[in-house]
Amino acid sequence: MFKKAKYSLCIPIFANPGMMSFRTPNYKNLKFEDLKKLVLLCDKSKFNSIFIADHTYLGNKGAIFECISLMSAFATITKKINIGSIHMANNFRHPAIVAKTLCTLSHISKGRIILFYDYAWRKSEFIQTGISFEKKNIRVKKMIEGLKIIKQSFKNEKVNFNGKFYKIKNFVCNPKPIKKIPIWLGEADNNLMIKEIVKNADYFNSMPCNLEVYKKKINRIKLESIKQRRKFDSIGQSLETQILIGKNDLDLKNKIKKIIKLKKFNKNYDTDLMSRLMELNKEKLDYNSLSKLKEEFFVGNIEEIKLKIKKFRDVGVDHFMFWPMDFPNNYTINKIIKNIIN
Repeated sequence: MFKKAKYSLCIPIFANPGMMSFRTPNYKNLKFEDLKKLVLLCDKSKFNSIFIADHTYLGNKGAIFECISLMSAFATITKKINIGSIHMANNFRHPAIVAKTLCTLSHISKGRIILFYDYAWRKSEFIQTGISFEKKNIRVKKMIEGLKIIKQSFKNEKVNFNGKFYKIKNFVCNPKPIKKIPIWLGEADNNLMIKEIVKNADYFNSMPCNLEVYKKKINRIKLESIKQRRKFDSIGQSLETQILIGKNDLDLKNKIKKIIKLKKFNKNYDTDLMSRLMELNKEKLDYNSLSKLKEEFFVGNIEEIKLKIKKFRDVGVDHFMFWPMDFPNNYTINKIIKNIIN
């Protein structure tokens, strides 16, 4: 029997106008008040969680707010919704300090914190900040050590760790979290990462993809679960994806045309985004095509969206993380609240 589905909103903490392939294509300029209003709307609804991305620059003029600062801010203004990171980058912060921060956030939020951890992939972010950018497997191995430190800090009186990348002596991390902080991991594009997902993740999260690509990802995790003798069903499955809801195809085409016209306002530096999407999805997409957008993302009328949710539910997805493509217009968000999560 399937777990009851949960639905979360990825907060648009950057603006990427006209960029149909990436997350916030209708948002022209980043404003904190927009985010605050949206977070309060989510907290009053039946959304399970909000998630916050972790980058140093992204979208129009590279403007993006810092992940942990926003987690803390939103923890103070909300009452019931869970608050998580998206791909919190191990190399951006020492894992012992991350552990301390998360313990603090647990108390601020009364236990509503999720850690979605990662090794980071954008070389330009490392170069800009003066952080060494090693090969992928090295970054993954560092993240694995970092996650060990974090997990030990959550429960041990003192942490002593003598790894290849991190060495810690008598680290005290008090107070401990109010309750267990769930660990989310993804993506399934690296053998070391797949092993770590099966070993330590409460949830696997997939970046946006179509159903067939998702099936391939989850099959790799199933096979690794057999090797590690972990019950596969104990790993939650989450899909992170863009969503755009319209009344019908004509309405959707008009919305897409308006969004594409916004590209002229976008002064981004994100030349690496398309290469990453291609690396994960292995296929060229026409983001001006409604049929292709419907295939790759959750784009359609409300009945089409419900059907797509069912198809992913049928292969095990029990958590959906939505990026509303028409934000700051709340049409899609309101449809989700009224027709999907209620």
